[in-house]
Amino acid sequence: MLPRIPGTSPLCSLLFAALAIVASLGCNHRTPRDPGEFRVGIEGTPDTLDPRYASDAHGMRILPLLFNGLLSEEPSGQFRLDLAESWQQPDPLTHVFRLRAGVRFHDGAPLTARDVAATFRFLLDPAHGCPATGSLKQVAGVDAPDDRTVVFHLSRMAVSLPYQLTIGILPERLAGRPDLGEQVIGTGPYRLAAFRAASEVVLKAFTDYFAGPPHLESITFRIVSNATTRLLEIESGGLDLLQNAVPPFAVKFLRRNPELEVLVAPGSSYQYLGFNFDDPLLRDVRIRKAISFAIDRRALIDFALEGFARPATGLFPPEHWAADRHLAETPYDPVLARRLLDEAGHPDPDGEGPAVRFHVSYKTSTDKTANEVARIIADQLARVGIGVEVRGFEWGTFFSDVKKGNFQLMSLRWVGMNDPDSFHFLFHSASIPPAGANRGRYRNAEVDALIDASRGEPDPERRRVLYLRIQEALARDVAYASLWWLDNVVVLRRGFTGFRPLPGGEYTSLAGVRRVLP
Repeated sequence: MLPRIPGTSPLCSLLFAALAIVASLGCNHRTPRDPGEFRVGIEGTPDTLDPRYASDAHGMRILPLLFNGLLSEEPSGQFRLDLAESWQQPDPLTHVFRLRAGVRFHDGAPLTARDVAATFRFLLDPAHGCPATGSLKQVAGVDAPDDRTVVFHLSRMAVSLPYQLTIGILPERLAGRPDLGEQVIGTGPYRLAAFRAASEVVLKAFTDYFAGPPHLESITFRIVSNATTRLLEIESGGLDLLQNAVPPFAVKFLRRNPELEVLVAPGSSYQYLGFNFDDPLLRDVRIRKAISFAIDRRALIDFALEGFARPATGLFPPEHWAADRHLAETPYDPVLARRLLDEAGHPDPDGEGPAVRFHVSYKTSTDKTANEVARIIADQLARVGIGVEVRGFEWGTFFSDVKKGNFQLMSLRWVGMNDPDSFHFLFHSASIPPAGANRGRYRNAEVDALIDASRGEPDPERRRVLYLRIQEALARDVAYASLWWLDNVVVLRRGFTGFRPLPGGEYTSLAGVRRVLP
């Protein structure tokens, strides 16, 4: 019989024992591998590696190794030139880019302005169904007057345009084709060698990369959906890197392995509790505030996430250029929560007794951590007299209900949401599904006007002031109950150096990773 480890569930004890057995086997039982190969474990298969269509987290995090855009985004949310060597704006509606000389695609063809124009002309056509099309609707046309000059003509100002200019560029001969499958060709430090769904994505070093060839000969992203298998693989040497793919409870054990290094860095993935504003109960701001005050975020982070998160105050973490750093963390205040519920006309029928003021439904997916968080929140709300029915659904059903507005409470996570113009997509009354992601049906004329004003403000500092006012209004209305920003937790095999976790979890820095000789 396996021993029970104090402070863990039987399942965790079983996992720890299995990991200990694997660790004791030593090098004799390691997975055979090519010495020039670097292996990364990921939880699921990317939907696509076509930069025009990719939108899932797995694909978006791999794309920077395969492609370059005209611009690239810094972790702070600022931009730098990438394929472009200069960017000029002769008037508010014209953007002129001069391309770097000597850039080549993975097939050896030189990059030209025609490639850039062809990529964006495809993106601009609504018939192709690209995720970026809506954000590019202010672009009236794209010209390539010579091999190294690209000109964007706008019908009106587009504050979100720089974010779209980070999209990877395809060769002209491929950019007009709607379904590339595995035949994607970019200019990045690695080229795609194989894409086997539910198995692996194999990248090979591109020796003609314009910024210099990468150090690793090949990178294999192995799709390992089972958490226990991922842990066993990183322990046994079958994987070299896991990023945000380790159960929080296992980190302490992995830190004991002298062959592994655990890196923890602040992340930007934002977890929130969402409300349905069409619900007669939840449209009362006092109810929403009471629910928010009744949640002990720090206890949740410590218990369910082993401390690997920061309490969130809004969509953007404080290091983002547009974040409102004056917004305070919502305190855990059950006394104030009870008072607000009383004021809203829902007195507790038996004080500290078991009877509840009212019941609400909390929908979530069947994910283990999501369910654990939901049940902890339900217990915390019960302490102020709110009865919560937690209902877990398979992801497709759950997400479909959320988009339809078929919920009272739900919790989701925004990943890689760096563009402040996302306020329109998330909170404008014109963005209720299917037109956007205002899934809670939030409506506020003041917020709509501030968002509209921000989209037409050319001055970055004045635009930032508008973003701050939007964030203050959203916090005042409790449009979301902000929960936390997840940390990036990386497990890296010793013997490699140069990996830098990025807030959005992108694998960009793998291009600079090198093997360290013993």
